[in-house]
Amino acid sequence: MNAEALRAAVAGAAGVTEASLRTAVAARAAGGPPVDEPYDDLARKIGEASYRVTDAEVETVRQAAGSDKAAFEVVMSACVGAGLTRWDAATRVIEEATDAPG
Repeated sequence: MNAEALRAAVAGAAGVTEASLRTAVAARAAGGPPVDEPYDDLARKIGEASYRVTDAEVETVRQAAGSDKAAFEVVMSACVGAGLTRWDAATRVIEEATDAPG
């Protein structure tokens, strides 16, 4: 699966959660605008330093989302958003790189 397919999957209609929530959470994890709590803090942390996410934060999102599957979609969307931001940055660097003269 390529980067564009991942972006499309996050924004796609299939899922327990609304596509607009998944898209907003992905954007937030990529440094975008805030989203409603409790999703905002979790998405921001996933984007900045995912190792700081606590079980309690995930549980709060699970309760707000209504199920494990819905919480998984929110967390996965944030992870995809954060990962694709890094992918895009790396791709730009590679495309801009030139070989040093020999």
